[in-house]
Amino acid sequence: MNIILTIVLFILVFSVLVLAHEFGHYIVAKRNGIKVEEFGIGLPPKIWGKKKGDTLYSINWIPFGGFVRLYGMDSGKKSRSKSLKNFNNRSMRVRAKVMVAGGVMNLFLAWLFLSIGFTFGMEPLLGPNDVYDAVDDGIVILNEGIYINEVKEGSHAETMGFDEGDAIVRFNGNELLAPEQIEEFLADPVGQYVVSRDGELFWTSLEEENYVDGELGAEVSNMFFFPRVKIHQVDFLSNSYKAGLRDGDVIISVNDSEIYSLTQFRETVEGLDEAYFTVYRDGLRQEILLELDTTKKVIISSVIADTPAYEAGLVEGDILLSVNGKYINNAVDFVSYVTEHQEDSLGFAISRNGETFFTEMTPDEGKIGVYLSELYAGKYNDFSVYNVDQFTSVVEIVKEQHPFYVAPFHALSETWRMTKMTASFFVDFAKGFAQSFEVPDSVTGPVGIAKMTSVFAQEGIIPLIRFVALLSISLAVLNILPFPALDGGKLLFILIEFVLGRKVPYKWENYIHFFGFLIVIALILVVTYQDILRWVN
Repeated sequence: MNIILTIVLFILVFSVLVLAHEFGHYIVAKRNGIKVEEFGIGLPPKIWGKKKGDTLYSINWIPFGGFVRLYGMDSGKKSRSKSLKNFNNRSMRVRAKVMVAGGVMNLFLAWLFLSIGFTFGMEPLLGPNDVYDAVDDGIVILNEGIYINEVKEGSHAETMGFDEGDAIVRFNGNELLAPEQIEEFLADPVGQYVVSRDGELFWTSLEEENYVDGELGAEVSNMFFFPRVKIHQVDFLSNSYKAGLRDGDVIISVNDSEIYSLTQFRETVEGLDEAYFTVYRDGLRQEILLELDTTKKVIISSVIADTPAYEAGLVEGDILLSVNGKYINNAVDFVSYVTEHQEDSLGFAISRNGETFFTEMTPDEGKIGVYLSELYAGKYNDFSVYNVDQFTSVVEIVKEQHPFYVAPFHALSETWRMTKMTASFFVDFAKGFAQSFEVPDSVTGPVGIAKMTSVFAQEGIIPLIRFVALLSISLAVLNILPFPALDGGKLLFILIEFVLGRKVPYKWENYIHFFGFLIVIALILVVTYQDILRWVN
């Protein structure tokens, strides 16, 4: 999409959202008897205007959004009027309703767009914390390894026997685990391949003498790191080994519950006598039935020199079994016990290389001089696990589609979820900006939004509708923030009035709002500058 169409589309989208926002203020003010002096489409100077009743309806030269001008709201002179048509003369409840109405209208518009999207089928817009639930619900379909979406006709990939749905497991004997490895592989695909297809592995290769056109000819899915739990070590004499568990296996699920972290793994297997493990190994998924008799231990990850632990002969890898006969299964309990008995001589039971020995030491100011980690392992089926990022491909994001009479209910839930996600983003941004006075790269302004609008428009009407819904929600949340010049800033002054029992002097409120407006403009300029640099580069 060329730059002219991008600009036109962005202006159209943004204007619809702003006009909806202003219409919210307009309609609630009208319904409560407040005089609306002007409802303008675009920004001045004026092209055309017509007055109906108390309100001037205008079309303006700058085709960007619109505005509503309420009687008494922006004029100190008019604010001295005693008329109930004056915004400032109305009750705090009425004024608050007018201020909130703009954001409510944006949320309503988002709900309407999402209802349309769910009626015709729409991919959900997922935040970082939503991906796991989406995977569990089957909305996001993942595949470990590099998943091939398409094989170009007449390409090297076709000659090598690749097909849609294949996953590249290894390249030149190595599992591709890092982004730089993927980049190197795509830039120079000559070598030996191990490929997974329908639960089986096969080998293929691309020889240097046959590589002529600079590309493999296979389109791969979007790839990213996904948190998983990996087997560190399996005792080859244990039940786990006999059942089929091996060093390096990645745990995908336990009893059909997806596993993304060590904590989740612990909670899932707690109290189970046996469980079905789905593990990923060398490009294939395998089901393994394990008998479980698990225990938690505390392991010493390092020892500080010239401390009681060092003098007592403790070393890295020692397992703390008990203190003064008290069984220890987590680091927090251990630290608490030592702190409570910091003046006592403590007796420790230590396991090292399968043998148990005992030692004594007295804490120095409540510390014995060790760093601890928790070891989670089977008592009889001895294996240990740890957190790892597994390289993963997004195979598919399933579209949600519902009957027209059901879609609005799903849209309502989605609006609420996206609102919470957006609010969380703004809060995190505010905290980060207050600490560093830096705008993160994840924040984008008008230029970035225009570019994203163009991208979604090219994907189709439904992706564009979903994006516009997100923009509408963002506008609602942004405006409700308690910052001067925004609707939330005006609500804040109403709250102050409620607490104090009197209004803040108008001129001071006006000064504060003006100062807030300057800050908002400055932030927009900074973000726009960053957007332009990203676009140019």
